[in-house]
Amino acid sequence: MIHLNLIDAAERLSTVETVSPVHVTSVAELNKRGRKKAMTFAVAALFAVVGFSCFLSVNGVPDPLQGLFPAAYLDLIGAEDPTLTEVRSQTGLRTSAGGSLEAMAANAAAYARQRESMTAKQIVGEINPKALYDNKKRTDYNSYLPLEKVSYQKASFGQFIAFLNTATPDDIGFSDCIYKAPNFFYVRGVAVKPPSQRAFLDRMKAVSSNFKTPSLPENAPATDITAYGQYNVNNVKLNTVTQFVPSAEVANEVKNLKTMASSVKVQLAGFEKPVIEDFGVYKRYTFNVTSGADFSDLQAFFAAYTASAARVGIQQIEMKYAKKDIQSSMRFEMYVVP
Repeated sequence: MIHLNLIDAAERLSTVETVSPVHVTSVAELNKRGRKKAMTFAVAALFAVVGFSCFLSVNGVPDPLQGLFPAAYLDLIGAEDPTLTEVRSQTGLRTSAGGSLEAMAANAAAYARQRESMTAKQIVGEINPKALYDNKKRTDYNSYLPLEKVSYQKASFGQFIAFLNTATPDDIGFSDCIYKAPNFFYVRGVAVKPPSQRAFLDRMKAVSSNFKTPSLPENAPATDITAYGQYNVNNVKLNTVTQFVPSAEVANEVKNLKTMASSVKVQLAGFEKPVIEDFGVYKRYTFNVTSGADFSDLQAFFAAYTASAARVGIQQIEMKYAKKDIQSSMRFEMYVVP
């Protein structure tokens, strides 16, 4: 009996010792398997999308799926959806939204005609609506509207040239005279007599702001004249020019200006090749013009130009004494609409 119990105990111990060991899987291995499954699924989905897109591209969108795909996707793969394509009707070619393309074209043509007939005020209102109502704030030249700048330039140059003609004593000659919009000037010359020099400088100072007379070099004559500053422009009407120049009238506007100049013996050259700047609703034509007329003829031209209805502004004039004659270069500008 004891022997049998020992045998039974031995058999139980042997059974416990022969149990199979437990297999343990690491977390890293599980993550690796998960990534492989996700990658496999993504690749399979990509191939499915590409294959389906190729099918749509070749065979078109099936009837049950028509109208479900966005037009951008169909255009990308080159597929056609009959519900999105344009169809013919009795009223003409129509889009998927039901709008007539002929009506759209007519509206576009009407809009173009409306743009061509816009007044200067309407154009300005479109560019900067506040400019039509904030007139009190626009007291500086840089804040002026394009046509207001043209009006100011005509008055400014006319006043300065007229003053220079009346304020300069007979015994003073200039080698350089530059005037630039809105009112900057630079003059250099020499007087025969010291009183003429002092009288001229005093007159210029009285009608100028920021007036300067730089120190003269040691070898300069005692009656040398060099001065610069800002001329005080008075009583300017900013509405003397109220219309842009239509592109079809540019040549005629230039012709009128040249005719005006030739009537007072001033010949202007350089209107053939303007520099054109595009500002969207209007363009600025800049003409670099030269002339060999003397000062008295130029003064007569500017007097006529200021009083005229010319829609041409002037940005700058530079007069230099070359050999025995004055050579002048001027920069005119014109604001043009289609």
